[in-house]
Amino acid sequence: MFLKAKVAAIEFSGDDVRVAVFKTGGGMPKLLEQAERRAVYETPEDRFDALVRALDEALSDLESRPAAYVLCIGTEYCLMRAITIPFRGRRRVAAAVCYELEPHLAFPIEELLLDFNIVAEFDGETDVFAVGMRREHLEEQRAILEAAGVDAEAVTVDAAALTGLWLVSGRRTKGLNAILHVRENASSIVVVYNKRIAYCRHLPCGAAQLRANPSVAAREVQNSLRGFMAKWRGDGDFDRLHVTGFDFAPEERDAFAETIGLPVENTALMAKTNRGALSPGNRADGSECNKWEALAGAAVGAAGGPCAVDFRRAEQDLQGVLRGVVAHLMFSSCLALIVLLGWAFHYYQGALRNQAEAAVIRERIAELRDEIEAMADQGLGAEVDIDLFNDPSLLDILLEISEKMPGDKVTILDIRVSTPESQSWWIRIQGQANDAAAFNEVFENLKTSRLFRVEEEPDRSLQDQKTTFTIRAYRPSEGFHETES
Repeated sequence: MFLKAKVAAIEFSGDDVRVAVFKTGGGMPKLLEQAERRAVYETPEDRFDALVRALDEALSDLESRPAAYVLCIGTEYCLMRAITIPFRGRRRVAAAVCYELEPHLAFPIEELLLDFNIVAEFDGETDVFAVGMRREHLEEQRAILEAAGVDAEAVTVDAAALTGLWLVSGRRTKGLNAILHVRENASSIVVVYNKRIAYCRHLPCGAAQLRANPSVAAREVQNSLRGFMAKWRGDGDFDRLHVTGFDFAPEERDAFAETIGLPVENTALMAKTNRGALSPGNRADGSECNKWEALAGAAVGAAGGPCAVDFRRAEQDLQGVLRGVVAHLMFSSCLALIVLLGWAFHYYQGALRNQAEAAVIRERIAELRDEIEAMADQGLGAEVDIDLFNDPSLLDILLEISEKMPGDKVTILDIRVSTPESQSWWIRIQGQANDAAAFNEVFENLKTSRLFRVEEEPDRSLQDQKTTFTIRAYRPSEGFHETES
């Protein structure tokens, strides 16, 4: 289930700045506008200002007003590991991922921004794919965005973005799939298991190197897939290698396939749209290899698509910021943040598309943060109950619902979130199921959610041989109410 919105994706590739606006929802994104500028400067000290100017110019070329911005970062800046956690349960696994990654780091764990997804559970253990990035690098790029007046609601990595786009493009997603994403200066080999990334490795060879010396790239791909299979505990094997962003000539494809021991299939992620062409383009020199497709995948991930990686997800936890604030300030902040949460939901629905209003909201948040920090500096350390601020973000809720209620089982017609002071339901989901069995399956999936609790007896009826349903969900800490709205 994807959110319908205009999402602008931004990427810094060397001195090039790219911005593209997509309309998400209903599967493949639709390209609305795109702009590219190169930062021109004489000394390294001038590079920051040059990138800000280039981003300003690219944004000025756009006519569409996006509802949200997402930043796309290359895999060369990321640490990616497939690890095994010796127990089950998402909450326990989430708490253990950092400790399992720490031995692989050459810097303190506090400097790492982390996101992960659970791949599968085997014999009471959990296989996890984790992606991390040094906080320092992200702050450099976010500083450029802030200088240009942009706040990125999500930060993703290009390999995950391209893989998410590959999944929504109608490809076979059952079992194991191997995908080679080729870009201008680098590539990434990704293994997907049942719509989830199980493995990813950055390869320093771009399109030009792949064209000039394909045997070297083939050996890197072969070694990567062999290394993954040596540790893989699940079923299945690869039936082919999907290659995106690069068009092999028939003889080149056959030689590449012979080296890796798998058939090779060229895959174009997106076709021409109404206002621009994302693929296939001219790939002979590598200038168009997944150049804009990565941004399209980033927009899909921000709208609730599969394989979404977000390095800002951890920032939703406000406990570290709010700890030690006096009760009366917490009360006033509570009211303001409740309003902001409601505005944010409508913002992502497209109801708030005015950037000026978003700037007012950010300014108010900054004022609250300054006020809180000032009170903390005065030594006011009253213990305050902050459970109200622990609600998951909107994207977390949408991702949870999309995983528990897949599109091949049910059709979601409406999702609503009530205000925190409401005495009835928190989340209401309305839709249709293909049959009663399909509804029962997805309802049992929803009952396992850690984000909310669903009522035991949802409303459902049979119409035109389909099951129409209304499911109400509550916060885990709340009881059920009989009040209906």
